Amino acid sequence: MHWIELTVQSICIALEIGILVCLWRWGAWRKVPIFSSYLVFILLRTIVGSIALSHEAFYFEFYWISAPLEIGLTVLAVLESFWRAFASFRLLRWFRLVLPAAVAAALAYSAWRGYHYDRFPLVEMTPAAAALVSATVMLQYAILGVALTYFLLGVLLHVGGRRLENRLILGFGVASLAAAFGGSIRGMFGESFGLVSRESQSLGYLIALLLWLSGAIYPVADRLASAPLPQGFIGDLKFQLRNLRSFVRKGAR
Repeated sequence: MHWIELTVQSICIALEIGILVCLWRWGAWRKVPIFSSYLVFILLRTIVGSIALSHEAFYFEFYWISAPLEIGLTVLAVLESFWRAFASFRLLRWFRLVLPAAVAAALAYSAWRGYHYDRFPLVEMTPAAAALVSATVMLQYAILGVALTYFLLGVLLHVGGRRLENRLILGFGVASLAAAFGGSIRGMFGESFGLVSRESQSLGYLIALLLWLSGAIYPVADRLASAPLPQGFIGDLKFQLRNLRSFVRKGAR
């Protein structure tokens, strides 16, 4: 393992432990139990994976078993913070179903493409492994989409006071952006920028941990601003669309 990788991994483990301690100390883990479980899982997976590096067969078996669990916990942890801020929008059945269904459909389609893609760039990879890698890549873009939707709705609906949720989703977004960037560099230049493509994901995750720590280091307030009821927002949106349609019609005359 390169010394940079070892240093980043050690810092990440220390930050993960620090975040868990802060969440436990202030009782915030009860507000984000899925995220807390996700962080415990990542911590244990990193430690076990590091120990298993000397046993190649066990390491790869452990990786392929734990990777789907990481995908599932990541999606659930992001959606957990999203729905905490926009709980009122769960009253809209279609909105409650659209977001998780869109993420699930994107992951399923990506896995299907990976499974059936005969010319997958990685050699000696089984169809199931190719499907998992493809779904992992798509996960980064799905998380970015959820993060952008979260902050866009937050601006439109003036949702404030969500320090913990904002930092959690921002951290996931930064980590996904870094992973997507590293994958793009590897796809365009191969191993010419091997260190950048390999370490971009780790550095992005390190930044995410710092953001999560900054959100968990202080106690969470009991009364937080949530999104307003969706009926008012939808009514205002329809009014604006009617004005826009009227403006376009007048301009066409």
